[in-house]
Amino acid sequence: MLAPEFIHPDYDTSHFKLFCDDLGLANLMVRSREDLTVVGVVDLEWSYVGPAQLLASAPWWLLMERPTNPAWDCDEREPIDLTNRYTGYLEMYKRLLKDAEAKMPGCENHEFERSGSSGAMWIHMLLVTGFNDTITWPFTKLIQHVGIERWNDLEDEVDKFEVVRFGAKKKHQLEQYERDLEKSRRRRSI
Repeated sequence: MLAPEFIHPDYDTSHFKLFCDDLGLANLMVRSREDLTVVGVVDLEWSYVGPAQLLASAPWWLLMERPTNPAWDCDEREPIDLTNRYTGYLEMYKRLLKDAEAKMPGCENHEFERSGSSGAMWIHMLLVTGFNDTITWPFTKLIQHVGIERWNDLEDEVDKFEVVRFGAKKKHQLEQYERDLEKSRRRRSI
């Protein structure tokens, strides 16, 4: 229902990149204390290929904590001090990114700005953090972008029985996976 609004047509069928959802400052190797040139990346276990549009996402690691942790939950959709700190860091990140892009020839698409103004930034954050619950900060930002009235209308359109059936199916698949995994472990230990 909402997803097509957040997919930029330039990135709908091509321009895929390598992403790592666990990439942060602790996973980077730099040349020295004085020269912060990145010379290596470690811990690539949460890497995948995704549409280039995800590059325009707000990085979760600006405070070195995921914004879907319960400490970030918004009380009645109101931001807390932690989210205000993140927003300040995000503004600094966007400014530095814009300055760096200005120095690069041929870099005039300003996808990061478009991602923020379209609301796609919050969908991206939800995709890489697992959606969780509507009281999480990224959901709160998405709801603010969409508008509470429209959000409520969209929620009313959701077939609740289909959601329950889908959840039950996924639970059954997880249980089957765990049984198969246990069988595999027992076979390996023989």
